[in-house]
Amino acid sequence: MPKYANASAEATAFLSERTGSSQLECFTYIDPEQAENSFFIVKTSNKVIHVSFAEINFDPTNYRSLLEGLYRSIYE
Repeated sequence: MPKYANASAEATAFLSERTGSSQLECFTYIDPEQAENSFFIVKTSNKVIHVSFAEINFDPTNYRSLLEGLYRSIYE
């Protein structure tokens, strides 16, 4: 079954603030039954980046922790 990511205004705002770039957009797919199937798509001016939640170290009870982990996965 195809998985469709939805635009994530919160993730876009978070990454834009952290990077200083207005040229990016974030999308997310969250699978409530199997977290390992969840992922982010980050579209920048020159590339598209796929980051699985399984690749991110984060506190599963804290969404901000997930966004910080996304930032680390891409930019650090």
